[in-house]
Amino acid sequence: MKINQWTTPWVLLVCAASLGTSPLASADGTGFMLGAGGYFSTVDGKVDSGDPNRGDVKYDDNSFAYNLAVGWRFNKWLAIDAGYWDLGDYDSDKIDNQKFSLDGETWSVGGMVSVPLWIVDVYARGGVSWWEATSRAVDDDGTDPYYGIGGSFNIGGSLDLYAEWIRFDIGADVDTFGVGARFTF
Repeated sequence: MKINQWTTPWVLLVCAASLGTSPLASADGTGFMLGAGGYFSTVDGKVDSGDPNRGDVKYDDNSFAYNLAVGWRFNKWLAIDAGYWDLGDYDSDKIDNQKFSLDGETWSVGGMVSVPLWIVDVYARGGVSWWEATSRAVDDDGTDPYYGIGGSFNIGGSLDLYAEWIRFDIGADVDTFGVGARFTF
């Protein structure tokens, strides 16, 4: 391989970056954690209106959602968390020439199993959600499992910037795709 004027600066930059980020790989990152995220959420399905004359209400829409969470990271591989999710507002297909806006929210308790890959973690998560879906046409609630996958970038051992997909069932499937941050004390 021939070394030219561009090779040396790139090699030095990669070496410097590796030295500067090496403490990140050995950081502990266990203990109490706080997290928050913003999500693009989408719903596609029917929700029982509870009215035999109206039947099911069909929703196929998307919205902004957010999450606030607290938890405990036992080690690099296992964590538990509890959180509040505002799943957003969705408009229904027209029924009797009107649309119904559905507001979805849930409280969740679950766990996370991570595979640490240097300063990046890949994880699966799941748990139980207590949800409520309300509108003029629908007033429903329930308890159902949720699940998802994601990846996070660890900064300094205490801060994770993450991207994830989570699926909730609130009578219809709600898929959330989002980014956020978790801080571990």
